[in-house]
Amino acid sequence: MKRVRWGALTWQRKALIVFLALCMVWIVGVAAWVGVRLVVGSPPEPGEDEERMAGLHHEQHDRYGRFYVPTHFKASKAGAVVLRYKVSGIDDSFVRDFLRTYDITAEPKRTGPAEMTYSDRFGDMRRTFTVVYEEPVDEYSEFETAARISVRAVPD
Repeated sequence: MKRVRWGALTWQRKALIVFLALCMVWIVGVAAWVGVRLVVGSPPEPGEDEERMAGLHHEQHDRYGRFYVPTHFKASKAGAVVLRYKVSGIDDSFVRDFLRTYDITAEPKRTGPAEMTYSDRFGDMRRTFTVVYEEPVDEYSEFETAARISVRAVPD
């Protein structure tokens, strides 16, 4: 095989060689990135730790194959967790469905014309669910109205 010096190549062949070398570098980089992602895994979703602490993570209640995503989440250094949810009152997004999805069977206490409170325990956490309806409700419409749900979980 005859050896060809770099200076004797045309600019098109030089460009092709450089392009192929850059493609090889890119392929090696992508393979390394994929390898790292497979080994490390994906980072946890924001709020996932807080949901687990409060006992409201979807893997803890996967019986119904659905879950609600918190609109706000915060954990204190003392271990208390605050989560906020919004249910729209339409398309199966009701307070009743929220309570059923997360197995909340506590008896409600009415704390105002548009507010209900539920209290229960999950593991070593004492949870308080406050449901604030967008409008005053009666006993027949309290589960089928749009509402904001705040969850406060405090360790015992």
